[in-house]
Amino acid sequence: MARRIGILAIVALLLAPLQMTFASADDALDEYLTHIADSLPEKTAAALKQIDGTPRRLLAARSYLRAGDTLRSRWSWTADEIEKHARSSEYRALLAETEKVRARFESQNPGYTLYANTEARSLELQIVRFNTNTSVGRVAASLHKQALAEIGKSAYGSPDQADAVERFKSFLTRWRPPTAAPLAAPGISRHGQLRAIDFQIMRDGALVAPTETATVKRNWDAPGWTKKLQAAMADSNFRGPLQSPYEPWHYEYDP
Repeated sequence: MARRIGILAIVALLLAPLQMTFASADDALDEYLTHIADSLPEKTAAALKQIDGTPRRLLAARSYLRAGDTLRSRWSWTADEIEKHARSSEYRALLAETEKVRARFESQNPGYTLYANTEARSLELQIVRFNTNTSVGRVAASLHKQALAEIGKSAYGSPDQADAVERFKSFLTRWRPPTAAPLAAPGISRHGQLRAIDFQIMRDGALVAPTETATVKRNWDAPGWTKKLQAAMADSNFRGPLQSPYEPWHYEYDP
């Protein structure tokens, strides 16, 4: 027993430096993220702090950096702004345009109808979904792995050095995911200003083609709903569907 304990102790000692390396590398990434947050608008920096885990924060920070000067104009509406928009002529025009598409779809596809979510997606909901979406997690993990390799390069100094921070920002903005994340970073989703609408196909009160990326080919492409929804969108103010990530239910709205 004593010999076994001794062997385990030796293994633990051998692994300790490796564990410390991983911990210190993640600490360095968090320092870079802190400096990046300091360069962002206040609302964006606050949202970044609410994102769970270093990998997902890296992914969101990448989107914020790439948005650049458009961040403020693209930022999701507050509850007051959503309420104000709901009383506007622009919102009434959106509802009318959605109804026109629904009526055309129903005439072209008897027995079926469209459900459209015409409510702005709050920042709080965007954060919850970003924090819990499995596919977002996979993309974030890929970025995290490459970010660790990036800061391990000899060109990097301390995360407190301005040139190292700028180098890391450049890495984030240049990085391309192997597969696009299915959700925009919280705050810059076009759903946050009702510039995007998700449509779902229903029959007799049941969903036939839902907004699920895992079943998109089976529920949308194979039965022909992708093309049928496109046909219903003809001569409307909707553009789409979204191609990356591929979402045949997602259409952007131009007032």
